[in-house]
Amino acid sequence: MATVDTRDDTARGGGLPRGVAERPALLIHKLGSEVMRRAERPLEEMGLTGREYTALAVLASDAPTSQAELARMCGLLPAQLVAVIDELERDGLAERRRDDADRRRSVVRLTPKGRRLLARGDALAARIEDELLGHLDPAQRARLHDVLRQALEPSWPLPAGDVE
Repeated sequence: MATVDTRDDTARGGGLPRGVAERPALLIHKLGSEVMRRAERPLEEMGLTGREYTALAVLASDAPTSQAELARMCGLLPAQLVAVIDELERDGLAERRRDDADRRRSVVRLTPKGRRLLARGDALAARIEDELLGHLDPAQRARLHDVLRQALEPSWPLPAGDVE
């Protein structure tokens, strides 16, 4: 079977440009940008930002013991997280409580309304993943997930100057 040179197709809009396809950092960037492009408006219609969705996900899955730990887990500066929590509280999605063991610390918890909205955000994320990755078989998708997690995990949390 003869191989096909796709360089001409790429120039006419078919397939990835080699300049992107040959550079993993660009592939990751482009995929992340496409996820954000597809998610931004539907999240906004739900009343969420990407940071708020991240905070809800971390609160639901990790139950951080303090606001400072939540900021670290979300990859945000504490001052950035305060604005996120203020919005989540205003919308009845999360609540701050003083830690019984250390009254100087605030603990943030999801409300039932926050859990319901997180489920809607997760459904949106699953739909976007299906749109972008649906052509991959389940084993490939699972491997991609593992590789992305393994790639990001050693550098998390991001250094303070590099937070989202």
